[in-house]
Amino acid sequence: MNPTADQNPGSGKKAARAAVRTWRRALDPSKREQLGLELAHTVIGYLSQSTGVVQKVAAYCSGPDEPSTEALLDALVKEGIEVYLPVCEPEYALSWVEYSPGMEFQPSTLAPVMEPVGERMGTELFDEINTLIMPALSIDSNGLRLGQGGGYYDRFLPLIEDAPVRVAAVVYEHEYVPAGAFQIDEHDQPVDLVFTPQQVHQII
Repeated sequence: MNPTADQNPGSGKKAARAAVRTWRRALDPSKREQLGLELAHTVIGYLSQSTGVVQKVAAYCSGPDEPSTEALLDALVKEGIEVYLPVCEPEYALSWVEYSPGMEFQPSTLAPVMEPVGERMGTELFDEINTLIMPALSIDSNGLRLGQGGGYYDRFLPLIEDAPVRVAAVVYEHEYVPAGAFQIDEHDQPVDLVFTPQQVHQII
């Protein structure tokens, strides 16, 4: 896919991120929780219809200003799926820790996120991962992601490009936008799927 350059400086990445964050922070907590339950239902429904048995999924622990993944993580475990969450490492690398409900989390020393405490695994894990579910602020119709700006996932995805992993991102429905809605950089990595609380968007 060829990245689409944004011709409008006012809708560059900084402005686009600010607009999404402002809307998310204004979202009523009860509405956010309800949308989180709907997201869990949508993702579980999709995975249950996947080819083969889904045994392992990589996901993430949502922050206060992101679509809630709390219900999703527990629903995945309830389905008998092993779930792995990221830990930020030096040089913008990621390692992965298996999730279990009630496990210990601690603030990352490298990014403004909470991270699981436990044994860390590397890219070899993704030979067995069915789907990688990662955060985004927005996704365009080409599957290109507006992230938080840290660059962790854009560096990690090329490391698993030969693994049999479907890459998905989570946004609210209105954050799935036409190509060209925000600025794209050459290093931005596309996703295969977009999960919203309402539906699944397949990127062709």
